[in-house]
Amino acid sequence: MGTRRVGPEADAVMAAIDHLRTHPERGRDGVLLEFAPQRLREGDVDPVSVIDRFRSIGLRPEGGGLPADPGELVLAVDASGGSATLRLVPVAAPPGAGEKLLPPRGRLGRRTARDFPPVPPRTLAYDAAKRALVCRLLEDVEWQEVFAAAGALPAGLGAGYDERVVEYPWLFSRRLRGRVLDAGSVMNHRHVLERALTEISGLTIVTLAPEPHAFTSLKVSYLYADLRELPLRDDWFDEVVCLSTIEHVGMDNATYGATAERADDPGEEAARALRELLRVVKPGGRIHLSVPFGRREDHGWFRQFDRAEADALFERAGVGRREEAFFAHSPAGWQRVSADAASDVAYNPEPAAADDLAVAARAVLCATIYA
Repeated sequence: MGTRRVGPEADAVMAAIDHLRTHPERGRDGVLLEFAPQRLREGDVDPVSVIDRFRSIGLRPEGGGLPADPGELVLAVDASGGSATLRLVPVAAPPGAGEKLLPPRGRLGRRTARDFPPVPPRTLAYDAAKRALVCRLLEDVEWQEVFAAAGALPAGLGAGYDERVVEYPWLFSRRLRGRVLDAGSVMNHRHVLERALTEISGLTIVTLAPEPHAFTSLKVSYLYADLRELPLRDDWFDEVVCLSTIEHVGMDNATYGATAERADDPGEEAARALRELLRVVKPGGRIHLSVPFGRREDHGWFRQFDRAEADALFERAGVGRREEAFFAHSPAGWQRVSADAASDVAYNPEPAAADDLAVAARAVLCATIYA
């Protein structure tokens, strides 16, 4: 079939990615990429995202003495003259003959597990692999349909990766629209923003303190405030996103730049924050919220909710109609489960994968609240 060669211009690179996504067999012999980060930037394309996108379709740079991490690779190429020829090779071996006999969703799960095996957490390699996995989940039409259908997930999704690999595709399956508030800045990552901003009319991110990266060039607005006292008008946003954030409210948030002491009643403080989110969303709008779920646990800087605490949060905040989804991690990957099935799982707070490959939450509650 021969090795494909891709030129350095932004349009050529992005066209090649789109072509290889729909015709993956044409990349099995590898791809030679003329990689010129500055020329990509001039075409309004982030060079790190380019490496992530190739990884999301099963191709990664090999050899050449360059760093494996996309961010470090870009820095190295910038420093060594501004361009390099990268050989991109398939991440995993070709599928076995028996895989063709699986039903379509079975093949989808097997393919994802093969392309994204577990990687030691809290490493650059883990960060890069997770970014690429999230890119695939948000761009792959088959995965989009799986999450939108609200049914069982194919076995093999994200074993050894944290809860973001289900939270983000679940959120995107809700089809965000209009003016959006991200309460907690979980969307403040280029690979997420590049995909979200094409569907909405505006995004405001509110968090306690400035983060290392601000994407003002993407026309994202930033606000630094406590979720319990938002300096925002009533009924302003069409949608509010609050993923993996409400469990930190009222807790020890020194790591996020907060100086206030932990509240006597974190449950009431979380409800107070949720009431603020209900205040700023329009009538008929929605709030998309997630929390770690399972056994009731207090980790000092966040809480894990059980069923009773989650119900108390919604009741105290005055939540009416809502839809819930529960996802749980196992060595076979993330799966959609019932609340009862996730009710006794513990959080893994250690900086290493556990025996079951869990690296953070073992279960999450994702809820869409209707204002």
